[in-house]
Amino acid sequence: MKKGNKQSGFSILEIIVIVFIVSLGLLGILSLTTQNIRVQYINKNNLIASQLAQEGLELVRNIRDTNWTIEGSNWDTGLSAGTFKIDFDDNALQASSMEDAKLYIDGSGRYQHSILTATNFNRLITISNMNPDNFTITCEVQWRERNNTFKYIAETVLYDWR
Repeated sequence: MKKGNKQSGFSILEIIVIVFIVSLGLLGILSLTTQNIRVQYINKNNLIASQLAQEGLELVRNIRDTNWTIEGSNWDTGLSAGTFKIDFDDNALQASSMEDAKLYIDGSGRYQHSILTATNFNRLITISNMNPDNFTITCEVQWRERNNTFKYIAETVLYDWR
């Protein structure tokens, strides 16, 4: 009887199919990782923008509250209808456009409008609907990322409740 030379193993075609399937799996994982990093960056900037918008509203609220502590001062002294850029030192400066309201970051991590280290955020505060006892504040924060412009808008009404 003649014995055959039977070898067990994988053929070239089987190896090519396995390499192709594994490559597709690795490509999917790489694509998912890249997308996760991109979304994380967008979410981080969205969170920063929401905090900057809230800070903008609080800066106007601080001006109102400071006015209450000054005897003989009206609650809305220094506040008028228009668009402004306001920093933590309570200086409300007229701003003509969003480009005029560029935010910079200083060495201690504070965002402000003076020229330091540039960020990709702009913040514009609009005061409108001025009445004797209330007005509306809208704070818009914009940033550009990969040729897209993103916006975050926060709004509140301040009252003379004193």
